[in-house]
Amino acid sequence: MGAKVYFIKGDSYARYALDPDPGSVEYVKQIATNWGSLAARGFAQGIDAAVNDGAGYVYFYKGGTYVRYNIAANDVSDLVGEPPYPWPLTTGWSGFVTGTGFENYLDGALDVGDGSVWFFHDDQCLRGDTPSGILTGPDKISSLAPSLADVGFDSDIDDAVRLPNGKAYLFKGAQYVRADPATLTVDPGYPLTTADQWPGFPPGFPAQDFDAVWINPNHA
Repeated sequence: MGAKVYFIKGDSYARYALDPDPGSVEYVKQIATNWGSLAARGFAQGIDAAVNDGAGYVYFYKGGTYVRYNIAANDVSDLVGEPPYPWPLTTGWSGFVTGTGFENYLDGALDVGDGSVWFFHDDQCLRGDTPSGILTGPDKISSLAPSLADVGFDSDIDDAVRLPNGKAYLFKGAQYVRADPATLTVDPGYPLTTADQWPGFPPGFPAQDFDAVWINPNHA
C-alpha cells in the first residue's frame, strides 16, 4: 500500500497516502478509535511531536513525557523489567537536560536517517540520540539552521517528517518547507502553502497547525 503519513491534530489524525502522486487523505479518525493503547496512557489528545525511529517504533511526545509505540503490534511497547510508559523526557533521552526547556515539551522531532533526531523547542533545536545524548546544540534555530530562519521557520515549528525521497518536510502554521534532514538547509522556492501541495484535507481537518506528523514508510 506504500508509505502513509499521519497528521495529528487534537484528538484526531488524518492518514495521508503519498501514492499515487500528488497524494490524498484516506481518512480522518480519532486517536482513541485506532490507537487505543495511546489513549489508555493519556495520549488521546494533546500530542506535541512524533518521530519514527526506523526500527519499528514511533515515539510520541506530550508535555514532559513520551511513550514508545510498536507499529506492527499497534500497541504501546513497554520494556521488560522497566516501569510502564509514559516516561519523563529525561528518562531515556539524556539530551533533554533539565534547564534547557526541552525537558518540558517539544514542538517537533525529525528523524535524520542516521540514527539521530532533530528536536525543536520554541526557537531552539538540538540534535541528539539515545543514550549518548546531545550531538549538536541546543542552540537557537537561527544559529544552527540559518536557512530555516531566513524563511521564517526560526521558532514554533509544528513538526517535521522525513519522506522516502530522503527530504525533510517541516510544517509551521499553514506552510511547509523542504530541507536536507542533516543540515536543515531549505531547498529553493520554499515555503509553500501546505493545502496547495498536499491536497485532500477535509474542511473539518484543515491543512494547517498540525500537532505532530509521522510516517510509516512500509505500510503493508
